[in-house]
Amino acid sequence: MRIAIDAHMIGERETGNETYTLNLIRELVSLDEKNEYLLYTTHAEELQSRLPCEKAHIVTLWPAISPVRISLAMPVMARKQGASLLHVSYIAPPYSPCPTVVTVHDLSYVLFPQFFSLRDRLLLSTLVPISLRRAAKVVAVSQRTKEDLLECYHLPENQVAVTYEAASEAFQPVANDALLTEVKEKYGLHEPFILTIGNLQPRKNLIRLVKAYAGLRKEGFTQQLVVAGQAYWRTSDIYRAVEEYGLEHQVIFTGYVPDVDLPLLYNAADLFTFVSLYEGFGLPVLEAMACGTPVVSSWGGSLPEVVGDAGVLVDPLDVEGITQAMAEVLSQPQLAWQLRAKGLKQAASFSWRRMAEETLRVYEEVAGDDNT
Repeated sequence: MRIAIDAHMIGERETGNETYTLNLIRELVSLDEKNEYLLYTTHAEELQSRLPCEKAHIVTLWPAISPVRISLAMPVMARKQGASLLHVSYIAPPYSPCPTVVTVHDLSYVLFPQFFSLRDRLLLSTLVPISLRRAAKVVAVSQRTKEDLLECYHLPENQVAVTYEAASEAFQPVANDALLTEVKEKYGLHEPFILTIGNLQPRKNLIRLVKAYAGLRKEGFTQQLVVAGQAYWRTSDIYRAVEEYGLEHQVIFTGYVPDVDLPLLYNAADLFTFVSLYEGFGLPVLEAMACGTPVVSSWGGSLPEVVGDAGVLVDPLDVEGITQAMAEVLSQPQLAWQLRAKGLKQAASFSWRRMAEETLRVYEEVAGDDNT
């Protein structure tokens, strides 16, 4: 098979989507000796720097603007190269010369439309369901996302496969104090801290986290709150909440954090807190557990699937409950130790290699008879 994969998001700081695609490709070209991979991108140099591999062909699409790239450049190139299938995220070309596989990470634009701009809401609500109905197979990154797909779009159950994400090997406990000190100095962190990671957008529930953190300070806890992620939409509401509670010097916004620094930040934190209203998977929680950092997580979306019994689960709407959960972990070393041990075990149960193997089986189901 000649398998074409839309890899435009690699290098675009699309966080979860980028991480998923990059690790999928890495594992596929490592395990699969039989098939040929065509990686469609708009910036070949960035992809080559992140994925040095002679077993995959990097193909530059032009023009880069999404509507033209998706509707014209991708199907034209797929036809020209004789692709056996085309794997995309969310939106597929309206016409494809080969079967399509569509990955969906979450349906937040359906379940929480108020958190999206009108343009994005209309675009996704119009084009995603069309892409799913035309897809030979749909890949969901969690059972919860599959259930949302079946409920919202009434897809046949056997059309949707679940392939779980994982924490990469870079996320592991770090015992080198010098490295941890260096990363803390880089981001101006001079006190013990609580970490949360994710784009600054309403769905991440950061305003309630700030309120819960204010309650934690009132109880005498001195840890800083570090918010790592790039500004996205309606960010000013979060900054206003910080100012309202007088926490300008206690809440640190790092902006986008490059991959090389993330494992060190997780390791340096006393606690990782992730109280999102809804997640299709929740990769930061798994990365934190893989680093041995105790986790307080909401039960929004798929997070209970990912966390299992290895973290403290809270109602994302219960500010006081979030405060108390953080206080319990920070004040009880035995509980924190138990969560670290359980978290390491839970994170190890997820594997990018297994995800790639399961995705390859999807490809074989869709176009397995194509030996071109």
